[in-house]
Amino acid sequence: MKKQLLTWFALFGLLQIGQATLFIQGSTGQSGTSEGSVANPTIVDGNPGFVIANTMDLTSAGLGLSLSTLTVTLNISGGMNNGLYGYLIAPNGTLVTLMNQPGVGVDGFGASGAGMNITLLSSTAGGGYSSIQNVTSGSTLSGSYLAYGDYSTLNGINPNGSWTLYFSDTIAGGGDANLSGWSLDITAVPEPVNVALAVFGGVTGLMSLFRWRVRRKGAQALTP
Repeated sequence: MKKQLLTWFALFGLLQIGQATLFIQGSTGQSGTSEGSVANPTIVDGNPGFVIANTMDLTSAGLGLSLSTLTVTLNISGGMNNGLYGYLIAPNGTLVTLMNQPGVGVDGFGASGAGMNITLLSSTAGGGYSSIQNVTSGSTLSGSYLAYGDYSTLNGINPNGSWTLYFSDTIAGGGDANLSGWSLDITAVPEPVNVALAVFGGVTGLMSLFRWRVRRKGAQALTP
């Protein structure tokens, strides 16, 4: 029985392991799987109603069926960062806000710099990172920040599908911005519950059959 339990935990642990895969749309200065160029890259200055959309189709990506971690990288040039509003829609339709007027809630003016090349982690990631919502820098942004939204709302979804990034500029000034590229770093695993239960059931069945055969041979050996 102990061996059976150890086998179960080992298999379940293996099923939780996923490999991170980087998918790139356009140019982000990273090495990964290219998914083509950015469509409609111009983020029109000070026009909240003008929303650009860029879709990354991962339908045939061959990822595991259950998303476990996600990070988003954005490469934007020009414009002014304080008016940017961006969000991501996952294949199952779940919306996660990436940023909403960075720094404006801090000092009323916000991040006045032009452009960014940043990686956004989930708002709940911790690790001492600053939130993109608290940035008031007048420089081009770089490095890693916490996103406005919580990526854990996407945990467990099937990541093999269309991911769409949306952007608009809600504050006039600084001119148009340009979405040069973006990427998704996705870790996904097989659906752990169903797969692990199936494996456990198979292991249990085989071990039960083995014990039955051992008992049967023992009984035959004792028969005069």
